[in-house]
Amino acid sequence: MPATSTGHVASRRGERGFALAAAIFALVVISALVTGVFFSARQEARLGLNSVAYGRALHSAEAGLQNSVANWNMQTWNSLAVGDSSPISGSMTGGTGSYAGNVRRLNTQLFLVRSTGSDVTSASQRTVAALVRLIMVQVNIEGALTAKGNLKVGGSSFLDGRDASPSGWNCTGVAMDTLPAVTLAASGSISYSGCNNQSCLAGDPKVRVDSTMTDSTFFKYGTLNWNDLTAMAGITLPGGNYSPAPSGTATTCNQGILTNWGDPYHPATVAGCSNYYPIIHITGNFKGTQGYGQGVLMVDGDLQVTGNFEFYGPVIVRGSFSTAGNGNHFYGGVMAADVDLSQNSVLGNAVITYSSCVVANALRASSPGRLMRERSWAEVF
Repeated sequence: MPATSTGHVASRRGERGFALAAAIFALVVISALVTGVFFSARQEARLGLNSVAYGRALHSAEAGLQNSVANWNMQTWNSLAVGDSSPISGSMTGGTGSYAGNVRRLNTQLFLVRSTGSDVTSASQRTVAALVRLIMVQVNIEGALTAKGNLKVGGSSFLDGRDASPSGWNCTGVAMDTLPAVTLAASGSISYSGCNNQSCLAGDPKVRVDSTMTDSTFFKYGTLNWNDLTAMAGITLPGGNYSPAPSGTATTCNQGILTNWGDPYHPATVAGCSNYYPIIHITGNFKGTQGYGQGVLMVDGDLQVTGNFEFYGPVIVRGSFSTAGNGNHFYGGVMAADVDLSQNSVLGNAVITYSSCVVANALRASSPGRLMRERSWAEVF
């Protein structure tokens, strides 16, 4: 009996040892499973966070690209020299990310916009780029002077519809053309004072009557209208007397000064403003007595110039246009809509010269940018 009892006890001890080993093994397996689950869950969480960060970075990059195109900075970007660039930056609404990049000019009409987006934690960055082309503003220049109402020309003034390029301007490759000196609506008339045999006019023909002239001739510019173009103005001033002059250095242009209308002289007196062609919107009557500038000049009321005033680019006047005195010169083309049908007069020794080169430069600088229709967008990184 004692021997039997001892064997039974040993058997039970062996069973206990096996159960402990099995329990430890089970715990190891369970721990491994739990660890695997936690590891997998953590990896899934990281993948999810990375995916969110990637999405936010990509959305930020796209936002930088779209905001730049939608709010095209004509005053700065259109005045860039070929090869130069200008920085862009901004933050997403809600603080989910930010973007930074640049706009680089590739040629006279083509730009590359590059935007790098980052999520708010800077855990992810994505870069997109797009080609942007300028959508040219189309101003229908029909002559050195286009007028809807009556016109009086006299003194020593001269209206020239023969295409000319200002001294020092790089207008190579521009197709030269000849327009009428004066284009009038069928309802308008022209009279002369001291201008025998139309000696103060040059063009082909010297005077043209356009029976199809309507308000759209003056207020429609391709897909844009008067309100669209004035809304794009970089300079808006109330009616008054102004003497514009460039402000800046050889490499900078103070575009915040409202009487800085660029520098059309070549060589320029302020070289930093030579590529600055603002849209200037005068919301009333404008009287110029001196000064000079370039771009697109839009006047809600009447434009009166009395001496030593020069402007290079299209001039569009809703009211009447008149000149007197010495030294007034307009390069590009003048359009007077004469909404009240008062008389226009070009007296003194004013000179109005048609220049397709000046018009093209001014309109190109005043045109908004739009994404190219095909293959314009790509993710770079």
